[in-house]
Amino acid sequence: MAVLLPDDWAVLDLEDDTARAARVEELVARQMGGVPDLAPLRAAMRQELLRSTERAARAGAVLMALAVGTGGAPHVPASLTVYRVPGSLDARGRAAMTGVLASDEPGHTLDLGEGPAGTVLRRVRPGGASSGLTGEREVPALVADYWVEPTPGAQLVYLVFSSPLVDLRDELLGLFDTVVSSVRVLQPATPRTPQEDM
Repeated sequence: MAVLLPDDWAVLDLEDDTARAARVEELVARQMGGVPDLAPLRAAMRQELLRSTERAARAGAVLMALAVGTGGAPHVPASLTVYRVPGSLDARGRAAMTGVLASDEPGHTLDLGEGPAGTVLRRVRPGGASSGLTGEREVPALVADYWVEPTPGAQLVYLVFSSPLVDLRDELLGLFDTVVSSVRVLQPATPRTPQEDM
């Protein structure tokens, strides 16, 4: 599976624990530098990233991406977690999923459409979470869940975006929609025969 992300997003592969931990260390070092005064914040960031990536990996996520900001442009904090899940967005699957996901809660929307990545079901909802970086205080968030079926009959790709910039809902959804439209299922490489290696 492939997905295109903006240049200022850092990708963490969640399928290998050793690579995941190494990538977290690299990301923390790059973001926080070697400034001695930032050591407590570096430790808290490392611990929070290790905890959240481990939790996502145990839930079946294959990758996580974080908008880290580069090049002096204003930073737009956001995250993406990607899963492969069983299911289909055929007529029966759509009816079942929309029945389960429909909600009368304020702020929830549910949309179904077709895009370059195939059939897409999008749920947008308010969310929030506390972390080691915010203590017990819960930070409000905009959460957008997408289920995509880029190849009919294959597993669904489930993408969860989150950002604390709730006032930028329309702009963020435009970005998230664009990322989702890039989802592709890659064909596995065919094994080479001994003659092809010669």
